[in-house]
Amino acid sequence: MGSRVVALRLDEETLELIDELVRAGVFSSRSEALRELVRAGAERFSGLARIVEAVERLFELERGLGDVPVRLDGALKQLLGEREGRP
Repeated sequence: MGSRVVALRLDEETLELIDELVRAGVFSSRSEALRELVRAGAERFSGLARIVEAVERLFELERGLGDVPVRLDGALKQLLGEREGRP
C-alpha cells in the first residue's frame, strides 16, 4: 500500500504535544507520530464507519421497496427475551 502526502493544520497545543513525543523518542519524526496517531484514530472510528454504511444500505432498501425494510416495534423486547431463552 502506497502513501500520499496530506496537508493539515494543527493548533499550537497539539503540535507541541507531537513535538514532545518526538523529543522523548516515542516517535522518530512528526510524520511518524502523525501517521501512527491518525491510524489509531481511524481504527477507533472504523466501527462507526461500518454503522454508517449499514444505515445507508437500509435507506437504499427503503427507497427500493417504498417502505421501511425493518420494523423495530417491540424488537428490543423480543431480542432480550430470546437472549434469555423466552419466545
